Amino acid sequence: MTAASGTTLKPASSARPAYRGFAREALERGLEQHGMMLVVEGLPGAGKTFLLRDLVQAAIAAGERTAFLRADEIERNESYSFVERFVAGLRIPDWYLAPSAQDDPFAIGRECVQRLIGGAAPALRLIVIDDAQWIDPRSQRVLRYLIPRLTRSGVVLAFGTRTPHEGGGFGEFLATSADEDPLDELHELEPLTVQDIAALVLERHGAGISMHTAERILAETEGSFLAVDSILSALTESEIAKLHLVWDAPFTATAGGSDPLVHRFEQLDEPTKRTCEIVCLAGHELTPQMLSTAAKALGEAVSVDEAVDADVLSVAGIGSSIMPRHALMARAIGETVAPDRAKAIYRALAAATTGHISLRHSLRGETELGAELRERVDAYVEGAAERGSLAAASEVLRDALAAATDPADRERLLLDLALVHIESKTGFFVLDLLDEIEQLPPSIVQEFVSLVIGAHRPGSELPLDRASALMAAEPTGPDDAAVQGFFAFMAVMLTMRTGDHTMVRPLIQHARGLIARAPADVAELTRPRLGFTVAREGYLLMLDCFWMVQDQFAADMDAVRAAVPGLIERIQRLPDQPLKVDALVTVAGATIADGDLRAGRALAKQGVDMLDHVGEPWAAGTARLIYTDCLVLEGDYAEAAEFMAVAEQYLYMALDVETRVTWAALRVFMAAVTGDAHADAQLAQARRQRSIRWEGYAPDQTLLAECEVARAAGDAEGVLAVTSDDATERLTNTRHGYLTYRAHALLDTGRVEEAATLIDLLAHWRGMRWQEYWGAIAWLRARLAQAQGDLEGARWHFDVAIEQDIPALPRALTLLDLGRLLIETGEAEAGAVQVRAAIRLLERIDARAYLPRAQRLLDGEAEHAAVGGLGRLALLTERERQIAEHLANGRSNNQIAESLVVSITTVRSHVSNVLRKLRLTSRGEVARILRSGQGSR
Repeated sequence: MTAASGTTLKPASSARPAYRGFAREALERGLEQHGMMLVVEGLPGAGKTFLLRDLVQAAIAAGERTAFLRADEIERNESYSFVERFVAGLRIPDWYLAPSAQDDPFAIGRECVQRLIGGAAPALRLIVIDDAQWIDPRSQRVLRYLIPRLTRSGVVLAFGTRTPHEGGGFGEFLATSADEDPLDELHELEPLTVQDIAALVLERHGAGISMHTAERILAETEGSFLAVDSILSALTESEIAKLHLVWDAPFTATAGGSDPLVHRFEQLDEPTKRTCEIVCLAGHELTPQMLSTAAKALGEAVSVDEAVDADVLSVAGIGSSIMPRHALMARAIGETVAPDRAKAIYRALAAATTGHISLRHSLRGETELGAELRERVDAYVEGAAERGSLAAASEVLRDALAAATDPADRERLLLDLALVHIESKTGFFVLDLLDEIEQLPPSIVQEFVSLVIGAHRPGSELPLDRASALMAAEPTGPDDAAVQGFFAFMAVMLTMRTGDHTMVRPLIQHARGLIARAPADVAELTRPRLGFTVAREGYLLMLDCFWMVQDQFAADMDAVRAAVPGLIERIQRLPDQPLKVDALVTVAGATIADGDLRAGRALAKQGVDMLDHVGEPWAAGTARLIYTDCLVLEGDYAEAAEFMAVAEQYLYMALDVETRVTWAALRVFMAAVTGDAHADAQLAQARRQRSIRWEGYAPDQTLLAECEVARAAGDAEGVLAVTSDDATERLTNTRHGYLTYRAHALLDTGRVEEAATLIDLLAHWRGMRWQEYWGAIAWLRARLAQAQGDLEGARWHFDVAIEQDIPALPRALTLLDLGRLLIETGEAEAGAVQVRAAIRLLERIDARAYLPRAQRLLDGEAEHAAVGGLGRLALLTERERQIAEHLANGRSNNQIAESLVVSITTVRSHVSNVLRKLRLTSRGEVARILRSGQGSR
């Protein structure tokens, strides 16, 4: 039906910016501010690629040199595959890069920076990387090094990444980084709304459409940009000419349940369709030669041009590669191909490609797994495992399993696939196969695989009867003995994570015996996939480390000190491997608990450095956590923040999941010290630490973080509330750092006797159950003497405290307290010297939360020198200021105690501190000082 002019729907003012308009504006912003990272994210089909290509067109129109690259899903498990694509795509003269899996990603990153920024090639102003979620892990590390250095050098880096993001993946990192940096931009492409669809139609065809038409398109496409684009592309010129005149446009792309993504494909001629099927089923870019070879094997001609014109296929690199226009479209087209035709295409592609890709096509093209193909699978899996490409091995085994029909083949492939994932510590990826694994013929290996994979089911408990039976079974050969020893080692770890330590030492003893009888050399095994279970020296070393951890839990630090030197010597003899990292982590934690922070940091750093070239350890998260905690304890907040920015994504992939909440607590702690607003979500996550049944490294970090938040805000009562929590009583593997905060808070609130008792306890625990990382005992003694009126004793203890080698933040606060004491006792100049030293140290470590109070103390003394007692008001704590106001209003101690809900003793202590700090002899003089202070404002 035709509508009168003026009734067409124009885009609402609230509609999101048009795609080409957004691309142009984003590019202009990036160039104006001399560099930016733009991250475009959205669901498959949301239009990320279209937007990024418009960004490239905007750059070309502006005369800027640009590059467009795409990651390939099939290469996501091949080390540095994207870096090679990146280097080749940027066309830098005289540079060929072919890194190996052992190469240092940061060295490669530095070379890329030198070539891109310092080389002779014309400067790139825009680099666009689409499908960033497929970038292989090692290339991700190179890019994480490159991103800040390129954007600071005037380059606009644009990434397209698919949502929902994989937890802790590269897409999540990119989105988080862009969202947090005010100079970068995160643009989320959500499903299109009615207004968005209308705006897109107006941009594409220069015509507005009715609300009804827009709603119908929305209903047909569920807001998918790609689906909407498919519908709009299907309109004829005649239909487009009438859009602005009709209420209901004749959209027929999805009629009869047809997928809108394949409409353009269905309009092609038969030869072009057949070519599109080959390209879409390939799942990777094809060179013209590959496509020609595959088509020839099928007896078909290659027809690409019409598909490119219809936006079904794309040609990149001046015709060097052919690919589907979009992965979602490729999938939709692939689903239309008949099974027999699909298998024929895969066989043709196998002949046209080589290596890993050819093998996967071969497997998909066969109806059964023949002997030759089995040999190829075995050879590839073995080689991939040796290279550390376990994910690629898993993909090939999955394809082989899909082709296998013989029960013996399926049994071998199922166990090999499960063992690959047990080795890579990703057993949750084969949970879908657990039922079939459970039905395999029983054996020690089959039971081992069943138990380990089953332990990955959410909320599942290890069946102790089956576990005991497995370890007690009589081995029939070296494979069984290796499996039993490895499983016993895992049983020790699992038991330590139950929180019940009574069975740990007996299990360790039993595991030692099983590992001692297991093969010492992988050559003794008959099943190659069990090679990871053979590491006798490493497993025995780890069991001795676990034994030491039990001493640590029992607070037997003498036993810990006796064990550490020998363990370190054995660790250093061990070749670099995941177990070496695990051993370094346990010894680093014990060393820090024993008071040697620098040695613990060095051990943790050694473990962290190894993570780049060894497989995944059990304690990969804890290695990064301990190193970061050492940086924070020492006051190296800038270095800690830089390391956390790189390491955080790995925390959510690490097996030691408890580190995630401790990591969040460290984030809260740092935010409180540096004066940044800490996210409620981080604190909420940190508080989940209390729900974890076992204690990992620093199980009291959440308490420390909450104490720091309260102390930085001047809330002594908040510190007392946190440290009075019953959760503190349940901690065993703790350094009791939160008690340092509590002692200060007791003194701040006038609870001197309680403080004295607690300080005596900490002095007794010093070097054993309590360390001076959060402040020296002499600092606490000085403040206690000051509160008790022993100013000479306070001075002596302060002198002792500042002579100690203590971390930066408590040292700065000690200097601040000493300066306050000197000012209060009339040594203004000497006090100012100490306060200025504290300020310099606080500025150096970026502890901005404490700078205002230090500056107020300094300014208050300067003001006092000019106007007398008025400046003394700056010396009062928040609670003392409240007491002073009550005194100025003529209230008695009893009235003040009742009003503030504190004891009379506490009020007396506060009143004494107020009069001493203001240098007054009577309560009545307080009102005069307060009135003067209010008048001065």
